[in-house]
Amino acid sequence: MTLPDPSPTARIILVRHGQTAHNRERRIQGHIDIPLDETGRGQAAQLARHLGAQGVRATRIHSSDLSRAYATAEALRAEIGGVHESFPALREILLGSWEGQPIDDVSLNEAALSARFWDGDPECCAPGGETPAAVGARMLAHVHAHWPGEGETLVVVSHGIAIWSLLSRLLELDYQTHWRGGTYNHRNTGYSVLEVGADRQIHGSRLAQADHLAPL
Repeated sequence: MTLPDPSPTARIILVRHGQTAHNRERRIQGHIDIPLDETGRGQAAQLARHLGAQGVRATRIHSSDLSRAYATAEALRAEIGGVHESFPALREILLGSWEGQPIDDVSLNEAALSARFWDGDPECCAPGGETPAAVGARMLAHVHAHWPGEGETLVVVSHGIAIWSLLSRLLELDYQTHWRGGTYNHRNTGYSVLEVGADRQIHGSRLAQADHLAPL
């Protein structure tokens, strides 16, 4: 895929972090600070080279302050430039008492609540956690506060549910409908490109891209 030619319009690129051991083991992460594993570091490097080859040059890179997102953002910064800052507002959804547990164990031990959450109910949360609706609100508030100006590219490096919660608001999509279909699920280091205007409207998009993920 070739990204759109640079133009006076602004661009937001949303990136999910690279793989971690918890991703590999199907453990719930949330706010637990798990670093990239070897595969994740390779994925971040692949994405950086891919975006650089497409001519992407970042004005700013904003990442979650969790190390898996921060390290992914640093790999991008080394290739496509930009000033990198990290923000707690860009963290993954808080998953409370489920964090660190295998997904299958939670599905067995808390079957009804887990089924509701993984079915995409935007108002459902893990015990002691956040709802997807709340995550979408904090993500959107951050992006609106740092909206790129004409000709700028803002790269946001965050997490799977957080990115989908944000996209559903930016694109005015029903969270649950598209969650159920896995329509815009971002693989590790998957990314979406949004062409945006000063009116905070989306004028074009390429969603959940993973064309850089050739075998390591």
